Amino acid sequence: MTIDKPQINSTLNRKQLQELGLLRERFNLSLIEIMEKTNKNHGKLDLSKIWEDTDNLTELYNQLSDLKICIDSFRPLNSAQIQNLQETFDIEYTYESNRIEGNTLTLMETDLVINKGMTIEGKPLVDHQEAINHKDAVNYIREVVKNETEFNAKTLLDIHALILQGIDRENAGKYRNVRVRISGSKHICPNPLKVPDLMDEYFAFYLQNKDTMHPVELAANMHEKLVSVHPFIDGNGRTARLVMNLILLQNGYPITIINSERSKRLEYYQALEEAQLSEDFDNSKFQIFVAQYVKQWMFNYLNIFSVNIGDDAKDKGYYFFKKVESLLKKSL
Repeated sequence: MTIDKPQINSTLNRKQLQELGLLRERFNLSLIEIMEKTNKNHGKLDLSKIWEDTDNLTELYNQLSDLKICIDSFRPLNSAQIQNLQETFDIEYTYESNRIEGNTLTLMETDLVINKGMTIEGKPLVDHQEAINHKDAVNYIREVVKNETEFNAKTLLDIHALILQGIDRENAGKYRNVRVRISGSKHICPNPLKVPDLMDEYFAFYLQNKDTMHPVELAANMHEKLVSVHPFIDGNGRTARLVMNLILLQNGYPITIINSERSKRLEYYQALEEAQLSEDFDNSKFQIFVAQYVKQWMFNYLNIFSVNIGDDAKDKGYYFFKKVESLLKKSL
């Protein structure tokens, strides 16, 4: 199927606007039908019927590029909605990322600590500080993107300093000077004498690939490589996930949240360790892991943006609605 791709922020022609109106009508009818069948007040299309499940990296990256065009077709995004989504998902991101590392706060408790300043009875004070720190770090990477600040060693150390602020002042924002091991992993972290050179190589890789590699591939690589070097005495995982999301945001992709449930966490650890132990430096399994998560979060955002019904939404989403046309109920 060939779809006319209007440039972002361009005005649709009359034919496209008429077609978009009909597609939106069919889309709304489809959602009403789904909600009636499920007896719920919300519903969504199964976007995996269009962008099918795959473990092929080339196909995955092509899908992600296409999904980005879909998201871009809704730009400029509603500012009030974006603020609401960021406030909600940034708390969820903080909860999930900290939980991967053993933080005991629930999602609701994380929100209360960050937004209400509450102290949760029976929970360690360090868990409270980790929640506040991570949210500050998320705010920081958003500022980096907004200000078009280059990702470099200073940016990385600033992120890490925020993660450990008030927890480990001696090591916050500094490369480690001691040997470390990753609990439960066979990966042997580099000698601290090698860390400065390895981090120089890390940023050289970024500069060499940032304008040519697919953004999601770059984000996955920068995530895996940072965890593998393990340049910090603590906070490596949270910092690596923040770097991944910084690169995604810089390239117009949404923040992607890795699930902290036990089985999902194990899958995450196994994909990382397989890359770390590979003799030929093959991290393709981890790339697939990240790409599939990014794809799911792009689905999440598209299912949110596509249901907007205000005046500012009526001329948006043409490319997306054309892509999902085969899923839509026929007009009455």
